[in-house]
Amino acid sequence: MLSKSRDSFANEKERVKALHQYNILDTPSEDKFDNITKLATLICNVPMAFIILVDETRLFFKSLIGIDASDVPREISFSDETIKSKGILEIQDVLSDGRFKAHPMVTGKPGVRFYAGAPLLDENGFNIGVIGIFDVITRTLTNDQRDGLVTLANETITHITLKRKTTELEAKNKRFEELLNLSTVSPEIHCILDYSGKILFINDAVTNILGYTVQESIGLSIWGFCDQEDVSRLVGVIEEGLKKKIKEFNVEFRVISKQGAVRWLSWNMVARDGRWYTYGRDITENKRVESELVKLSFVASKINNAVVISDARNHVTWVNDAFEKITGYTINDLKGKRLGDLIAGPKTDMELLEKARAMIKQNRSFTVDLLSYRKDGQPIWLSIYNTVVLDDKGKIDIEVEIIIDITEKKKAEEELQVLSLVASKTDTGVNISDADGKTTWINQSLKKITGYTLEELKGTELGDILSKDESDKELILSSRAKSRQNESYLIEVQAKTKDGQAIWLSVSNTPVMNDKGELERQIDLISDITQRKQIEHDLLESKEQALQLSDAKEMFLSVMSHEIRTPLNAIIGMTHLLIDNDPKVSQVEDLNVLKFSAENLLHIINDILDFTKIETGNLELESIPLDIKNLAGDIVNSLQINAGQKGNQLVLQWDDKIPVNILGDKTRLYQILMNLLGNAIKFTDQGKIDLNIELVSENNDAVLISFLVRDNGIGIPEDKQSYIFETFTQAKTDISRKYGGTGLGLAITKKLLKLYQSDIKVKSKEGSGTEFSFDIKFSKATQNTRALKSAEMPSVFVGKRILVVDDNEINILIANRILSKWGFELEFAGNGKEAIEKVMKKTFDLIFMDIQMPGIDGFETTSIIRELEDEYFKTVPIIALTASTLQNETGKFKACGMNGHILKPFKPEEIKHIISINLSK
Repeated sequence: MLSKSRDSFANEKERVKALHQYNILDTPSEDKFDNITKLATLICNVPMAFIILVDETRLFFKSLIGIDASDVPREISFSDETIKSKGILEIQDVLSDGRFKAHPMVTGKPGVRFYAGAPLLDENGFNIGVIGIFDVITRTLTNDQRDGLVTLANETITHITLKRKTTELEAKNKRFEELLNLSTVSPEIHCILDYSGKILFINDAVTNILGYTVQESIGLSIWGFCDQEDVSRLVGVIEEGLKKKIKEFNVEFRVISKQGAVRWLSWNMVARDGRWYTYGRDITENKRVESELVKLSFVASKINNAVVISDARNHVTWVNDAFEKITGYTINDLKGKRLGDLIAGPKTDMELLEKARAMIKQNRSFTVDLLSYRKDGQPIWLSIYNTVVLDDKGKIDIEVEIIIDITEKKKAEEELQVLSLVASKTDTGVNISDADGKTTWINQSLKKITGYTLEELKGTELGDILSKDESDKELILSSRAKSRQNESYLIEVQAKTKDGQAIWLSVSNTPVMNDKGELERQIDLISDITQRKQIEHDLLESKEQALQLSDAKEMFLSVMSHEIRTPLNAIIGMTHLLIDNDPKVSQVEDLNVLKFSAENLLHIINDILDFTKIETGNLELESIPLDIKNLAGDIVNSLQINAGQKGNQLVLQWDDKIPVNILGDKTRLYQILMNLLGNAIKFTDQGKIDLNIELVSENNDAVLISFLVRDNGIGIPEDKQSYIFETFTQAKTDISRKYGGTGLGLAITKKLLKLYQSDIKVKSKEGSGTEFSFDIKFSKATQNTRALKSAEMPSVFVGKRILVVDDNEINILIANRILSKWGFELEFAGNGKEAIEKVMKKTFDLIFMDIQMPGIDGFETTSIIRELEDEYFKTVPIIALTASTLQNETGKFKACGMNGHILKPFKPEEIKHIISINLSK
């Protein structure tokens, strides 16, 4: 053990502390230590031996053989030098050692000449004392004697350590017995559980709380008592805590007693050595009170009136937020103080306050109106409702005060006299009535408004005299109910003057309360609002007229759309047929001019009608499969002739990363690009026009595509760029004369892009060209929509039977010429009745249905067909032929059972596309 020695001198404080922890200083002699010293004399063959413990300043002799105990200063002692050494200190002749030759035991009795000592090194490496030997002659120890002395030092330490542990164990046993006795009589449950929760020990409190005996409880699982709703929560808390190395828990959960009663227990649990040491306290009553207090606190915190709770000594313990809003004082300002001391001020009625406090001492509640002061010094009137809560012994437990700010009411009362003076002079009618609403006084203005005198109205309810209209009776009765509840109101009613003239009155009622909070009187401020009501009536009529104009505008659009597109349908349709019918070479150019002119006219009409639809909110974008590359290519190819005529180069730059199939509105995108490219060609001579289409971003559902139209034409002056998108507006006054156009193209383009959630940007410099750009987000086409688009196969047309219903012979001629070329078997009907008869007699693969026909229109005809019983009538595709572009008709297509529609004038490829879609289903 001596090999473990540390520098005890350098750690003197720790060494002394370690010595005191053994509690061996100043203890009586003990045989076990005396036996060790005797053994030391025998082993070393010396007459004297000792065991000494060295504390801060002295030597304590625990055992002595052959030596009388004497006070020897530690500084000159043999032991002090020994505890500083690393091992045995042996001095063969002390007279030759300068440290000890003057030692009293050397110079006097017993005349020591030889010394050897071994330090008592404890298990922590501290030298706490010495076992030593003396002789009166000089000598030298043998190796065996030295080893024996070391062994005896270790044995001494063993006895000292064992003595401490024995003492500690006895103390622990005593504490355990005391705790066991305490737990037995404790009202709280004390138990020891294994890690699974099985009860290993539990005290008698389990019987009082849960109804089980100790014997019944041992071996059961604590979780078996737990309410099942709480088990998962508790297990989660404990598992999470153990993962974080937490060993102590405080949890609350419900338990079910043997009789089925539910009780709340607060558990403290400590995990140690594979056991849970726990105790549980019944907090059922606390939980009930806590729940009630939470509810009370919640209600008190939400109401607008102030709430103050004080203890039995009238010292504030709690206030709600409303109190702080009313007075400015917080709970920190009030806690432990009397409410009246803080809110009192220079003009507070202290006598009234003392009377209230006297009533509290008599255990009596009270109500008082008191002039008080806010924290900022502002005076306020408070109505205080005090309730005294007594305990079981009839003594005050708490006080609850409900406080209402009645400053405004008091001001109203104080100003009542001023009001009566003012009321007699004001142009507004004033009626003062009693608590029952019976008139007591009116001013001169009310007499002028109604024609009635005070004598005629006194003692009556004003509403009964002025308003006898049954429609206003309920309003008047509900208003009177409000006044009885001390609530003010503002109403507008129709009335009649004394001479029978109809007028409108605005009545503002204010209830006036007395000191007891009871309704004392009511004040009505009455204004003649007949002129305002007439203005409101006129505005309402104007609104109705505006709505009628809007409906007329819708009807005009529908008629215009039909009337203009119908002849255009014939012109464009016949032009297509003539071009497809091998015309003479000399006729081709004329036919192309005719086609271009008709389509240009249609384009202008579309612009006007589309702009109107956008303005009225009747335009929505379609979402159908769209190949932007093909669309852009068709547009560029169709404009190459126009561009070439002006010596321009028209170039499409396409980003191959753009997906082929996306969803969009082909018609609207066509309009946007045609407007921008058409403008670029119009305002550029001998130049270059670029259409750049690039992919900006892409995800699984959508793509963002950038469009840019750039030219090096005449450009737009900087000061004109801000309003080129306005309707019928162009950059210069001579633009229309020189270049043509309506001034609607860019306006419509901007509004169409707004439907796409996009905006157009312009960069231009006069004389250097113009650049328009915008971004559009398109959804990606699904597999189904792609398949739908690829179904356009003319082979499916052969032998299919189509019924065309139209009252216009030119439309029928065009349809016949177009459809017959694709191998269809065609039949025609001139009206709805004829169409129904043909459908009932024959089976058709598809029906084209005109919308506007004499007699039964297309919508009604389709509805009748859909109502026929056979499944064929419900599934045969019916496609609307319409010249109208109004959005409300789109909804009617679906409502009557139509499968789609095609707009006149239609192109052959559009007809082919919609037929392909419907015949492929």
